Amino acid sequence: MYSSTLHRGLTRFRILVIGKTGVGKSSLINRAFGVHDAIASTHKPGEADIDHEFISPQNNRFVLHDSKGFEPGEEGNVNIVRGFIERRRNMAALKDKLHAVWLCFEIPRAGGRLLETGTEDFLTLKRAGKLGNIPVVVVFTKYDRFINRVNRTLDESSLVGLSPNAVKELIKNKANAELKEICIGPLEKYAGSDVPHATVSSTVEHEETLARLIQITEERVCKHVATEASVMTSIAQRVDPALKFKASIDVGKRRYWKALASCAAFQDRTTWDCLRVLHTDIVRVWNFHDPHGYLYSDDFRKLVVNMVDKLDIGPTTNPDRTVAIGLSTVGAVAGIVAVLAGPAAPIVLPIVAGVVVAKWVYDVYKLSGVVLQRFIAYIVDLTLVLQTLYLVSDGQELSRRVIKLAVASYYASPTSGEVHNRIQGYDRKMTLLERADRDTLDKIIELMELYSIDAKEISAVRAQIPIVESVSDEPW
Repeated sequence: MYSSTLHRGLTRFRILVIGKTGVGKSSLINRAFGVHDAIASTHKPGEADIDHEFISPQNNRFVLHDSKGFEPGEEGNVNIVRGFIERRRNMAALKDKLHAVWLCFEIPRAGGRLLETGTEDFLTLKRAGKLGNIPVVVVFTKYDRFINRVNRTLDESSLVGLSPNAVKELIKNKANAELKEICIGPLEKYAGSDVPHATVSSTVEHEETLARLIQITEERVCKHVATEASVMTSIAQRVDPALKFKASIDVGKRRYWKALASCAAFQDRTTWDCLRVLHTDIVRVWNFHDPHGYLYSDDFRKLVVNMVDKLDIGPTTNPDRTVAIGLSTVGAVAGIVAVLAGPAAPIVLPIVAGVVVAKWVYDVYKLSGVVLQRFIAYIVDLTLVLQTLYLVSDGQELSRRVIKLAVASYYASPTSGEVHNRIQGYDRKMTLLERADRDTLDKIIELMELYSIDAKEISAVRAQIPIVESVSDEPW
């Protein structure tokens, strides 16, 4: 039932990043993909071998190609980049093709020139269709510095009587007006409106700007390259959990979620084996830095199974009631994390670790209302535990302690109970015959999207969470 590759042999997102030394390419790649010294480790400063494939040991789900920017009077690099794109475009396998290009510029000061001659030539080629359909996204870097410059130019008398939020809005509006003049206008002159752009900062405070860049890239890759490549874009990135949900749904649709109600794919297999397939697919999408494979271990799988079993006690509230979703719900998790994450005592889980208490997992899969509930609960519980883990791990190497913290926090939060109430309510409303595969899939998607958080909420939630020590580990 299990394949070592996700889609058509594609296991990595392949990207070319173009930009001058000092523009912020290294910081951009490091933050977007959760790695260290991506570009610095490939070559000396100022040098670049566009054909070199860099695959990070911290995240092997993307391949990076680096190119120096288009310097004044050095148009030869345009031909190098064009030739590279052409070679990759003609390769047969999707894994060898180039999936996206990021063309990076530091936001210039007022009066500064954004585009050199070589850059204008490159964008003209793209506009004329001579680079094919390869998505090119222009990235304006160091947005945080630009915002600080705009802030310093404000007339203090214009701020009198304004609230902090009103001041932020004033700065944002002024910054957007300047960006249109010094960046977007010159860009559209040569690229037209078909080359999208994103303004980014690699600082934690502006992480949502990186998420927006990834979202634009994923959309373009889906439209112009292949759906499989866009899914791998979502898997490779480590700044937008909402895209992890989207990719999980896409993988689930293609593989086994739609077969839950008909159970044809799981015939004559134990529930434990069937859950292993679903578990592996979901964990792979989240793409944590997990060199020890803790998330694939039987110990972690047993924790999730026992959590599903422990919460399988029937609804205690009305599943149709309106609940607070998003920041307030995840904020409750953050509060629990803050209590549990103290450095002294080991984390004690309210569910048994290391042994499967739920004996039903050893039964051969046979469709029933209870079995369908448990499978839906496993998929959604695991996904929301991983979302919590994303919040508390902050891109660091995973330890058992941090994983246990995520499990305990989700289990103790109101979210876990609400999820199970909704699943049990779904079971009451529909007969087994009525629950076709599509209805089951729709229910999974509904629950996952309901409790997903977006990048804008990440910074606010993480501000409530103390730093979790990952170095000193502890047993399950």
